[in-house]
Amino acid sequence: MYGLALEGGGVRGAFHMGAYKALLEEGYEFGGVTGTSIGALNGAIIAQGDFEAGYKLWESMDTPLLFDIEEEQYRKLIDRKIDRELLFKLAARMGEILENKGIDTSKIRQVLESIINEEKLRKSNTDFGLVTVSITDLKPLELYKEDIPEGKMIDYLMASASFPGFKLNPIGDKYYIDGAFYDNCPINLLARKGYKDIIAVRTLGLGIVQHVRYQSVKVTNIFPSEDLGSPLDFNRDLIIRNLQLGYYDTMKLLKRLKGSKYYIIPEDEDKAFEIFRSMPDILVRELGKLFNTKEMPVKRMLFERIIPDIADLLELKAASEYQDILIGLLEFLAEENGVERFRIYSVEEFMKEIKFQREGKSRMHVKRPVLKGRKSLNTRLAYILKRKSRLSKAAKHIFDEINS
Repeated sequence: MYGLALEGGGVRGAFHMGAYKALLEEGYEFGGVTGTSIGALNGAIIAQGDFEAGYKLWESMDTPLLFDIEEEQYRKLIDRKIDRELLFKLAARMGEILENKGIDTSKIRQVLESIINEEKLRKSNTDFGLVTVSITDLKPLELYKEDIPEGKMIDYLMASASFPGFKLNPIGDKYYIDGAFYDNCPINLLARKGYKDIIAVRTLGLGIVQHVRYQSVKVTNIFPSEDLGSPLDFNRDLIIRNLQLGYYDTMKLLKRLKGSKYYIIPEDEDKAFEIFRSMPDILVRELGKLFNTKEMPVKRMLFERIIPDIADLLELKAASEYQDILIGLLEFLAEENGVERFRIYSVEEFMKEIKFQREGKSRMHVKRPVLKGRKSLNTRLAYILKRKSRLSKAAKHIFDEINS
């Protein structure tokens, strides 16, 4: 069986649940789950066998559910950064930290108490472990569920997720902070249990990730394709986006889907080549004018100048396959025309949807929420749209020819 390691990262933890949903659908089974911070909380839910309830909890989650805090104080917390330097500062200012009550986390605890069943978790056949750091002893703790005293499971889950600025609640006479200060993605905890195949769901959260110390372990990382947002920005729209991103980014890895922003079933390379090869001479010469290509035989112009120029504008590798270039052009048009992103398309379906949108026959006119701090287009495509209008023209010419 596989081991599953969940990296910490606050609201980015929605990515875990989307990823796990995809893994389940693809038939993966896990004998052990470890996590740090939000990864520990999600891991406990998964390990006790309540993933569906956990997923629904994430769908309903927002700031008022978790924090009783003024907006100004909350915004300061969202913008706070964690690094090694901060850990040392915390240690040096131990007395001051203990005197400062910090942000109340009683609502978070209430949420945990509503979904975590310690008895069920302990009886589960699924191994579970978490990471926290004792600032009383200035040392990390890597704990399996059997190491945690009876009746203290939620206490240690809270300790693992004790973000700087949160109120510190002691366990006995000791205080703890977020496990991200030692290991934000506890792969080694699984390796120590004997797991050889480990899937790590990464959030690229702030914190330290220890090197894997076991050479015999195979680790498959699932990374997000774009930034998951500030760790404590529990904006409902951001959470839903991260759930979807976790699911589709995982499907992209497992099914080897194509696309930089969309999710496309790979096309036959020969078919993609034939689409370019069969372009009529008049279209190739029109594209040549767009790209200021010097006069030469039509096929040479297409394959030696125009296609490499298009690949360059799409910021694809020089050795990209023809299907990557074709899909890159289609993605450009799809985003330009507001094609739904979170769906798995065949190339044919993708082209039909682009055509549908371009013709103004969209089945749904949904105004998608714009997340605060995000641009409507990603940086790469925004740059292309602004500086390289000829790519837009070329994409439209080629698309119209394919669909003629």
